[in-house]
Amino acid sequence: MKTGAHPPLKDIRVLDFTVMLAGPFASMMLADCGAEVLKIERPGTGDNTRTIGPFSANDGERQAGGFFLSIGRNKKSVTIDLKHPKGIGLVKELVKKSDVVIENFRPGVMDRLALGYGDLKEINPRIVYTSISGFGHTGPYKDRPSFDLIAQAMGGVMAMTGPTDGPPCKVGPGIGDIWAASLAAYSTMVAVLSAVKTGRGQHVDCAMYDSMLYLVERAVMMYSMAGIVSRPVGNAHPLYAPYDCFETQDGKYVVLAGHWDNQWQNLCRAMHREDLLEDPRFGTMWDRAQNYSPLRSLIQAWVLGLKRDEIMSLLLEHDVPVGPVNTVEDIFVCPQVKARQMLSEVHHPIAGALSIVGVPMKFSETPGGVRKAAPLLGEHTDEVLRTLLSRSDHEIKTLRDEGVI
Repeated sequence: MKTGAHPPLKDIRVLDFTVMLAGPFASMMLADCGAEVLKIERPGTGDNTRTIGPFSANDGERQAGGFFLSIGRNKKSVTIDLKHPKGIGLVKELVKKSDVVIENFRPGVMDRLALGYGDLKEINPRIVYTSISGFGHTGPYKDRPSFDLIAQAMGGVMAMTGPTDGPPCKVGPGIGDIWAASLAAYSTMVAVLSAVKTGRGQHVDCAMYDSMLYLVERAVMMYSMAGIVSRPVGNAHPLYAPYDCFETQDGKYVVLAGHWDNQWQNLCRAMHREDLLEDPRFGTMWDRAQNYSPLRSLIQAWVLGLKRDEIMSLLLEHDVPVGPVNTVEDIFVCPQVKARQMLSEVHHPIAGALSIVGVPMKFSETPGGVRKAAPLLGEHTDEVLRTLLSRSDHEIKTLRDEGVI
């Protein structure tokens, strides 16, 4: 990557009204690529994730929770009371100087504050206004509350996740939030590109429910074409085999993929079981999927005879896709993670030094990155009012005395 180059979104300004995970993750993605993200927070309390742990030993008053520190990086914090008329006035002034507004309240909340898309496009016709909610701004469910768990359940993810014949299970990370956030960040920049070309912004409406359906497209296809209702299959794949997780001799786990014919041949050679290549039960990938129970037993028995590192070395030698089941502790010492700069060291004035996840998008000419730790509450209020809205120190003090900021 080039050093000293500007990140790709350097000249994009985002007014961020989001809280919790989906919205802040989306604005984090924009900030990681260089956008100036002004996080608008409640005076005195701020985003409620500031008080969600874990907390550093340095943080006796529990002001800088790990939840916020992880996804608040690269942003500026500006405290404005949205229930105060002068606060609304300040926001509308900032809208004139911004490219994007992003919010994740329930539909109607921003409209009641006179900060909906209809209000703000009159101030700035080029504004891209991104909304993230559980069910979107249309449809019979639009007023329902939602969280990651609800999105995973209703979007079909839980119905196909977990042990075979077991109860529904959610995926560990909050994909109901994070995938919706990723689509929101992507669609925001698509809309910004359109605004550059046409001079007109638009409302971008992203629903967590919709996002989950986008994620389970294969299940939709299988039901539409063959009437197949996707069910939990553990770590295996309903169409490919072998493609699964196996326990090793030392009580660890590996995953391997030997489903394509050339990989299946390589796996058999690694196992010294070339005879399996002649077994009609395992002749094609579909045959292997249909006869997976005996095949899995054969592979598991072989894997249990070797330690994890031995399995890894042997299968990589035979060009069989394989990987260890890493814990976070493993990830912190992984040389690939280090080489790809996927752990970033930052220093926070309250929490001190900490590692947070790096930026996975690697741009050859305009690299993004983790440039600074999450902000203190209201850390940039005076700076923004002074530089963007030309407020004097006396005017800023008056606004603070009045509880506006």
